This record gives sequence, C-alpha cells and structure tokens, in this order.
Amino acid sequence: MDNQTISARQYMFLVIFFIIGSSILIVPTPLAAQGKQDAWMSVILSILVGVILVMFLNKIGSLSSGKTFVQAAIFVFGNWAGRLFCIFYLSFLYILASLVLRNIGDFMTTQIIPETPLQFTHTLFLLVIIAGTYLGIESIARSSEIFMPWMIILLIFLTISMMPQINMGQLKPMFGNGVLPIISSSSIVIGTPLLEMVALLMIFPYVKEEKKAKRAWILGTIIGGGVLFLITTLCLLVLGSDLTALNAYPTYRIGQKINIAGFLEGLEIIIAIIWMLTIFFKLIILYYATSVGIAQFLTLKDHRPLVLPLGMGMVVLSIIAYPDVAYFETFVGEVWLSYSLTHGLILPAILWVGLLIKKRMSGS
Repeated sequence: MDNQTISARQYMFLVIFFIIGSSILIVPTPLAAQGKQDAWMSVILSILVGVILVMFLNKIGSLSSGKTFVQAAIFVFGNWAGRLFCIFYLSFLYILASLVLRNIGDFMTTQIIPETPLQFTHTLFLLVIIAGTYLGIESIARSSEIFMPWMIILLIFLTISMMPQINMGQLKPMFGNGVLPIISSSSIVIGTPLLEMVALLMIFPYVKEEKKAKRAWILGTIIGGGVLFLITTLCLLVLGSDLTALNAYPTYRIGQKINIAGFLEGLEIIIAIIWMLTIFFKLIILYYATSVGIAQFLTLKDHRPLVLPLGMGMVVLSIIAYPDVAYFETFVGEVWLSYSLTHGLILPAILWVGLLIKKRMSGS
C-alpha cells in the first residue's frame, strides 16, 4: 500500500480534477445568487485564499516527513488521542464522498436518465470507483494523465461554441451591489472545494519529490480555480446573474443553448462528459483517502479489504444524507462552510502546531 508513488505532474492533474469536481455544476448557482453580476470577482478572490491555504497545507505535508494526515496525527498525539483526532477527519472525508456521490445521482436522475432509480445510478458509478481504488493511487494518477487532454479539448470547444451567445452587458454594472456581496459569496468556493483539499494530505506523501509536489499543488489550485472562473463567467455572460441563480445546473443549461450554424445543437452532453470526468476523480480521491486512512487507523497492512464494505455503506449514506435538493441547498448554504472550515482548517492547524512542538522536542 505504501510503496506506490506518483509524479508531481500527475499530482497536479489530480488537484485540478479535484477542484473542478462537482463544483463545475453546483457552484455557479449560489455564486450568482449572492454575488450577482460580480460573481466572477468572488472566484478570483477565493483562488487567492486557496493559494494561501495550499501553502499552509504544504507546510503540514513537509513537517509530516512522508506521513499521511492519519499517520502524522497518531505520531504526534499518540495512539488514543491521535486516533480520536483521526475519527473527525475520516468521518469528514466519508461524508463528503457520500455527498459527492449524491450529486452524481441527482444530476443523472433529473437531467439525463429520469426514469432510472437513484440507487442504481449510485451503485453503477461506485463500482468503477471501487475498482480504481482497489488498483491504487498509481493507476488513478495515470488515468488522470489520459483524461486531462480530453477535458481541455472539451472545455476549449465549449468556450468557442458559446462565443455567439456572449453578452458583455450581463456583467454591468460592476460593483453594483458593493464589495460585501463579493466577499461573502467567495466563501462558497472556499468551502467547496478549497477547504476540502485537506483530503489531499492523504496523497501528498506518495508524490516522488516534495518540492515539486508543493509547486504542483499550488499550480493545480490556480488552474482548477481558473476553470471555475471560466465556467462561472460563461454562465453570467450567457444567462445573466438572475437566470444563473434560478437554474439548478446553469452550466448544463448553457450547453443546451449551443447553436452552431443552425444545425449543430443539443451539445449539452459535452458539459455532462466534462463533469463526469472531473467528479469521478474527485470521488475516487476521497474514496481512496478514506479507505487508506481507515486502514492506517486500524493498523492494517492493506486498504483493499475495506474497499467493498465502505462502498456499500456509502450507497446507503448518500441516499439518507439529505432527502431532497431543497434540503441540500439549505445545508450547503447554512452549514457546510462552518463544517468544512472546522475539518479543512482548524484540524490541520491543530496538527501543524503538534508537528512543530514534536519537531522542537526531538531537536532538543
């Protein structure tokens, strides 16, 4: 389990996929609802905060000396306190993975295959996730190299196809509602997906060179944030802030508006393909981090025996996590930021302090 390694470039691709993930579809709606026509500025602000956050997480990864978050916590706080500390971290990863799986099911059953039961969609998608997790992080990272060029091509095609639909007047007036809504709405992207990147501390030790891994993490954050900026801006330019705020999946909606020469239409499947690729990697990273973390928590030599049982529990949890979309929107709007802030910033900060103290004690 611990002998696998990935390159810094592969790690950067994983970071990009993780950031885009489910955010490409669900983030523009609350951004436009709060930030209105200035929502694109909120994305830029959140990217700056994200880079600072990644620099902090890089410090933790460096101090951990090749240990994952779970291993470092047990090393610093001891067997009992360290494992209690890890319970909060691992539960956050597992719940987050379940919510991401539910995002897949909601999108597929409302937009593409409405007659298909939710449980079947979750199970079918999770089978692929289980297979990838069983093969290990090297296979996951190599897959990201294969699919990254396709995602870039599809994004370029989408952007070019939307050019005739763009209306620059949709972004006026700038700062129409002041600066506070921009700052407030930036917390949406900070909560999802930037604070969620704490999950990547379970993969960081597997990157071959630490210095290159740090740069790759920062660069991946900037590129992934740039894609979110592009998608959010396209939604505002094509639909306007009001329609973007009203649509559950505005990115999918702009794909439906593609019309090239009057005959090439109905290309919203491009959005669906991009999203399925990105959310696959986000979910498999979370699933892998959870299974490896629990294996290290239980001092197991291999995480593979846990892969199938975790998947069975995740299918159930993804269905009972929230009963409907309205509940999910309320949960994300009112609860998720504080929840992700607790596990994505406060827990790492406590571990960082513990690592510093441990380092000074061992030095003296």
